[in-house]
Amino acid sequence: MSQLERTIKDLIIFYVKENYNKYLKENKIKTIQKDELKKVISDLYDSNKDHLKQFLKDSLKELLKDEYPGDLIINNICYDIFEDDALCKNRIYIEIKVHQENNNM
Repeated sequence: MSQLERTIKDLIIFYVKENYNKYLKENKIKTIQKDELKKVISDLYDSNKDHLKQFLKDSLKELLKDEYPGDLIINNICYDIFEDDALCKNRIYIEIKVHQENNNM
């Protein structure tokens, strides 16, 4: 995995966890119930997918400055990442499930 791919992965995880925490705060809950988790993730993913892509571009421009590879390359990477929505949602589900389990111990 290249440094750029690692940075994108880290940014996505950061974005997901921030939106997860925002959801908890807005709904005044400590965790999302297991039976609701997949639906909540699906809804959040569908409503934030475009914003996440823009967040990635903006963050990479700021982090990489002159070494930013350009929107075309970033758009192609995003296309590859977001090509399979079911896979993305499942990956987010796993991350959040582990995150909730680790924070409830």
